[in-house]
Amino acid sequence: MSDIKNILLVTLIGFLLASCVPNRKVIIVQDSKEMVKEQIDNMYFIDEPLDEVIRQGDELYIKVTSADETQTNFNQDRESLSRDPSLASFTVDDQGNIKLPYINRVKLTGLTLLEASDLIEKELSQYLLYPSVFIRFVNNKVTILGEVGSPGVYVFNYKSVNILQAIGYANDIATFGNRQKVTIIREEGGYRSKHQVDLLSDQLLASEYYMIQSNDIIYVEPLRSKKWDLATFPYDLLLSIASLTIVVLTFMINYLN
Repeated sequence: MSDIKNILLVTLIGFLLASCVPNRKVIIVQDSKEMVKEQIDNMYFIDEPLDEVIRQGDELYIKVTSADETQTNFNQDRESLSRDPSLASFTVDDQGNIKLPYINRVKLTGLTLLEASDLIEKELSQYLLYPSVFIRFVNNKVTILGEVGSPGVYVFNYKSVNILQAIGYANDIATFGNRQKVTIIREEGGYRSKHQVDLLSDQLLASEYYMIQSNDIIYVEPLRSKKWDLATFPYDLLLSIASLTIVVLTFMINYLN
């Protein structure tokens, strides 16, 4: 009887441990063991602000004013639709161009917002008196799926969004989400690519996939314990049955003795 009792205790403890997710599988951007031992701060150099560069498929809100407003009604019809700038946006086509009044097509891919503004002002100066151009990103979106709090499509009107902020939109990764296997599906230049990132490693901060691009799809895989349905396993029922069994066995052992 004592052997049976010990087996039941070991089995119960094993199930309880299986239901837990260790901290090392939850804490993101963890330092390497060497860095923790030597207490070295980890800093990463960002070569250029890629998040502010205009790419194909970006939607841009462009407002043009000039010293003589009677020369142009550039924004009049577009802004009469709504005060929402997303309804008055220009989409960068596959060739990297947008089509504007007066100057027709202008190539903006690879430029920052400031560079694009200066370029458009220069082109419009041939037709308008001291033109001033204001540009902003609108309608950037990311799709977040898998083991997150609130899967869905999220839209934001700025470009500087990293993968941690994007996951924050979806109310963080669920308990049984695999933070070491987060997949990014990206469409760029007519090609689709798939990349896997490890949110537990501090090398994420230096990764080219740290910054999210518009139309990216982020998928968080489940942990193995979730695949085994341990997340919904009836541990309370198991604990009750095990406790009752131990009590009965203990009573029988004491009674037989």
